[in-house]
Amino acid sequence: MSELSGKRVAVLGATGAIGSSILRHLHAAQAHPLAFGRSAEKLAAISGVTAESQVLDLRKPDAWDSAIAAIAPLDGLVVATGKLEVLPFGLLTAEKFAETLETNVVAPAAFLRCLLRAKKLNPGASVVFIGSISGIRGAAGHAAYAASKSALLGLVRTLALELAPRKIRVNTLSPGLVDEGMGAAFRAHVTPEQFAAYVGTYPLGAGTTADVAGAVSFLLSPSSRWITGQDLVVDGGATLR
Repeated sequence: MSELSGKRVAVLGATGAIGSSILRHLHAAQAHPLAFGRSAEKLAAISGVTAESQVLDLRKPDAWDSAIAAIAPLDGLVVATGKLEVLPFGLLTAEKFAETLETNVVAPAAFLRCLLRAKKLNPGASVVFIGSISGIRGAAGHAAYAASKSALLGLVRTLALELAPRKIRVNTLSPGLVDEGMGAAFRAHVTPEQFAAYVGTYPLGAGTTADVAGAVSFLLSPSSRWITGQDLVVDGGATLR
């Protein structure tokens, strides 16, 4: 991935399982990764694979301007933030539904708008939102989460058209079950037999965060310069069934 050498790429949600894996991938590719996360302690733990880091809470937009002013223009942005709360639809309150949409769609989109207004994305920049196969096929107990990830698909297609004149590309990457983060949380809430049965629905088995990071790096690189408004599904073939 020498194409990413020296590229300035910011990762929102950098302290999560997928976000930190993306940072490691960028660091190995000799890029210039910037980490944004809510916890200073967690950011300190990944300081070895990031050139810059800032505490940033997408729920607190009053602090965005100072955070954006402090960074040089970017060649890439990865939005790896997300909220998942598994609840049957009958127990899902309007407040919880709105909170998930705000965290997963509205706030990241607003932050991207602020970056654009501040001219902090270079021509040729690539923006990648982390989606989910839940937004494609749904999942029991995931009404708010699936709705938010489906909304990302429409947002990305629209942004791809609007930002094409600036040569800024916007894509979604939708992973299936991976071995860390939300995947690990899922494993903890089911029996080993249930988990094994679910993994069995994946033709290539469960994935890893490195599988996701590699695909993200491709979408950030000049090799994908003619790809925009698309959803790259990385799920070991799960959505084929």
